[in-house]
Amino acid sequence: MKFTCLSENLNKGLSTVSKAVPIKSALPVLTNVLLSTHDGRLQLSATNLDMAITTYVGASVVQDGSITIPARILGEFVSHLSPVTLVCHLKGGVLHVDSERAKSKFNGTAATDFPELPAMPQEGAVIELAPKDFAAAVNSVVFSASIDENRPVLTGVFLSLIGDVLTFAGSDGYRLSERVLSVGSTSSDFSVVVPAKTLSEIARVLGASEDPIKMAISPQDNLVLFEGGNVLISSRIIDGNFPDHKKIIPAEHALSAEFASSDLLEAVKLANVFAKKDAGSVVKLTFDPKGKVSVASAREEVGENNTEFLATVKGDALELSFNSKYLLDLLNNVKAEKLRFETNGGLSACVLKPAGQQEYLHIIMPMRQS
Repeated sequence: MKFTCLSENLNKGLSTVSKAVPIKSALPVLTNVLLSTHDGRLQLSATNLDMAITTYVGASVVQDGSITIPARILGEFVSHLSPVTLVCHLKGGVLHVDSERAKSKFNGTAATDFPELPAMPQEGAVIELAPKDFAAAVNSVVFSASIDENRPVLTGVFLSLIGDVLTFAGSDGYRLSERVLSVGSTSSDFSVVVPAKTLSEIARVLGASEDPIKMAISPQDNLVLFEGGNVLISSRIIDGNFPDHKKIIPAEHALSAEFASSDLLEAVKLANVFAKKDAGSVVKLTFDPKGKVSVASAREEVGENNTEFLATVKGDALELSFNSKYLLDLLNNVKAEKLRFETNGGLSACVLKPAGQQEYLHIIMPMRQS
């Protein structure tokens, strides 16, 4: 193997695939990055067996070949280089990396020891997604996924295609986020659950792509694949059935309110300062049909806070308590000027969604008031 490339291009490629490199592994080769040259291109790949990332780096290839090199060492080395042309060649299992002022050698491991990497299907069902829409959809639901590994299926995001509508949903049992996207698709209907952490990373890497993101399911490998630009990312699919989340979405409501999302965000942030962190960070929302909402909290040893803001409220006056963290997760991840709140009161599920929009909704369960 022999090739030349710019250090900044190699650094960018290594940074991209590094997200799939485990910190430690029972299989030492997984902490390596696979470098291979073929068809006149330099390919970089990494995998932790749950997620695999492959990207291509601009290079002038003289001779094809492949080797795996410890990802942390190579990445750290390249990140310290000034912009420079690198001449790289493989000799006896050692990768030589030479620049105008430095000559370095990296001991490698044979590429045959590296796991086989999935490839994007060349034929069959593919979904096309606009990168910004895909990233926004993921970011608006992924925070609702559970971190409790005792219920693996809830640690993922539910992706369901029906016709040309792709639904994203995440839930930890106390809250639910759902976003729908209209997509271009040649795929038959499907539903899969993708690890939330992996999907979040996929959105981060591919969300800035200038090319449409292609998504495909590989049932035989239990994988979902995403390709955007010169990056291919695959993720394992979580086994199990995601709960029928449609059942908990209220069909009607007794109270509704509309208000500026920035007003609620500020009020919750202020109340959260006084909320008891060891008791669920509870804040109380009061809905007044005279046209205002107040957010309050108190802690005996600290003090109390009450913030009011204007709102359009329809229904009887109502007080509800919520976990402030859940409210902040929503408000920090969903961009909307105005929000609409709906509830039947008591401990029934409450709906929060951008006013005038049908593509997104968030369900949050109120807490018992002491």
